[in-house]
Amino acid sequence: MTFSALDIRIAQFVHLQTRKYNTTTKKYDYTSHRYQNYFVNLDKPYPAASDVLFAYAPFRVEGSTINLTGDNPVLQILFPNVDFSIQLLHNGDGNRLSQLELTTIWLDSNNNYSSTITTEYYIGLGSSINETTLELRFRSAIDSTSNNFPARTLTLENSGPLPLDSQLVLQ
Repeated sequence: MTFSALDIRIAQFVHLQTRKYNTTTKKYDYTSHRYQNYFVNLDKPYPAASDVLFAYAPFRVEGSTINLTGDNPVLQILFPNVDFSIQLLHNGDGNRLSQLELTTIWLDSNNNYSSTITTEYYIGLGSSINETTLELRFRSAIDSTSNNFPARTLTLENSGPLPLDSQLVLQ
């Protein structure tokens, strides 16, 4: 297979930290899962930490990622319905309140990491499963409230006392 200079090569790295309540210890047990979806059958190092390896997994990310409109849409990660993906659900209590770090990396023509890297953070909402696909649903851990937020540092002086709900008015 040959590639031209116009090929778009994007690798996505998923660090999913699932949590499940342990009735014996009365605490949450956390399990880390690290996958990448570009380098087939290879464990690849994370760009920021070469000692952390991400295994290959055939997954697809759907939905909007970086968003400045403040509507906090759902992000979905689709895995095939196989043993390792079923284990994600089992370890993560149905993907409720799991933590996702999604890193998207552009690759050059030699499959080397470029300097174009974005990392986003999400919280698990739930999941669904059918005969062929496992879907994990997420919303962003923090989302913008307008198209220029957080252009300023959030302080007591420009926000006042923080409310207990999601209503926030900058002064």
